[in-house]
Amino acid sequence: MYETKALYETKAPKLGVVPSLDGIRGMGVTMLIIGHALFTYVESWVTIIDGFFVLSGFLITTLLLQEHRSTGTINLKNFYWRRGLRLMPSVWLFVAVWLVIGVIIEIFRFFGIAHQDMVGLGDIATDGAAAVGYVYHLFFPNGLYVIEPAVQEHRTMWHLWTLGMEEWFYLGIAGTVLVCIRKNWVKQLGIGLAVAFVVIGIARWFAFTGFWQDSESNLAGVRMIFLQRPDALMLGVIVAIVNSYLPDSFGVRNRKWIVAIGTAGMVLWVIMLNLSSGAVEKLGGPYFEYLPAGPEEFTRPLMMETTYWFRFGHTLGAFGFAFLCFALARYKDWWPSRMWSANWLQWMGRRSYTIYIWHAMPFLLIMAMTGGEDAPLKIQLARLPVMAAATILISVVVYDKVEMRVVKSKMKFTKDQSSKSAMLAKEASASKNGSSKKAVDVDLTTGDSDKDSGGSEGSAEGSAKTDESGTPDPDKGKVPDKSS
Repeated sequence: MYETKALYETKAPKLGVVPSLDGIRGMGVTMLIIGHALFTYVESWVTIIDGFFVLSGFLITTLLLQEHRSTGTINLKNFYWRRGLRLMPSVWLFVAVWLVIGVIIEIFRFFGIAHQDMVGLGDIATDGAAAVGYVYHLFFPNGLYVIEPAVQEHRTMWHLWTLGMEEWFYLGIAGTVLVCIRKNWVKQLGIGLAVAFVVIGIARWFAFTGFWQDSESNLAGVRMIFLQRPDALMLGVIVAIVNSYLPDSFGVRNRKWIVAIGTAGMVLWVIMLNLSSGAVEKLGGPYFEYLPAGPEEFTRPLMMETTYWFRFGHTLGAFGFAFLCFALARYKDWWPSRMWSANWLQWMGRRSYTIYIWHAMPFLLIMAMTGGEDAPLKIQLARLPVMAAATILISVVVYDKVEMRVVKSKMKFTKDQSSKSAMLAKEASASKNGSSKKAVDVDLTTGDSDKDSGGSEGSAEGSAKTDESGTPDPDKGKVPDKSS
């Protein structure tokens, strides 16, 4: 007889609550606010997006693996339902408010109050359609200002390319992980993604920003796909897979080395954050220009003559953050874990997605009234706290009054589905054991189910209090002409 190979099962300790991962998102979204307000001084803070993508890939994959360990499967319907309920309300409301602003602009324009060159309802509607369809990254990608500066100038939602990238990742990751578990291909998945990560990193080093990048008839998102960092999401999945092969005892035995590697990764990440910083340059530090200034310089031979930051910064920044992420997830008493567990950082981190979505609106409106991105430094510094306060105020209202109400519906849905699953399992067990139909009917009528069914490991959403949507998920880019 042939032996049946056991299905893969993660050996990693349960993720549980990781305050530092909320905190590092809080720090990231704080950097986002500062970076978009003072872009020319901290341009390489764009690599905060690489970190968020790594974190998102790690959390999503880890929680899916834990769900399979606990339930024997991954509930794809619940996964996509939860993702939609978590991500869609805020962005749909954001687009709706922008459309109202667009109508007001058109009214002003009709009466000669608004300048004819201002962004109009048509531009806003185009942005909104791309945003809610999660194809923004295909039509208006990061780096668009380099190849189509005239198109970039009319963007109001330039930062939402990251949502498109992450939604496409969510669309494929759950089913991919489930298939790989059932086929015992988890290790092969990790190896394949590692190869892809290396290939994309090498391609960027040789000034490839995407596929057929010199073809002006090609989709902008395809020409610039490597600047949208799919490899950072891949790296997050790789870290989760490696983590899944390492039991808690491994972490205990090798704490010294893991902490050392995590520290080295943190140092590398911080260095990458500041190598294309105008502030560092003014202080006499090293400086590498992020991207070419425009279409005239956007050719591979010319880009190969200059060591642009994008050629190495995204790859090394994500690589360093991956080691940091692993160490934070394993050791809650490590000093960076304690530092990023500060209450205010956790508070910001839990609202990071909302802040990310909504910050662009007050930023663009306030900047338009105060001299734009070319305003003197004194004005830029003076308006920063105003833009930050407006962003936080709007985000708190949206988070509390919109997103949390939807989350309650999400929790009810998850609980109801878990109860149904538990009841069906009891019914199957009762039938198998010859129990009476009457006993089963009583159970189904009362809705009695184990309290732990669908509990903290019963779903990817409940496996950790840390919200796995990275995006900010944040973005980084010149406001409004550049995106990260």
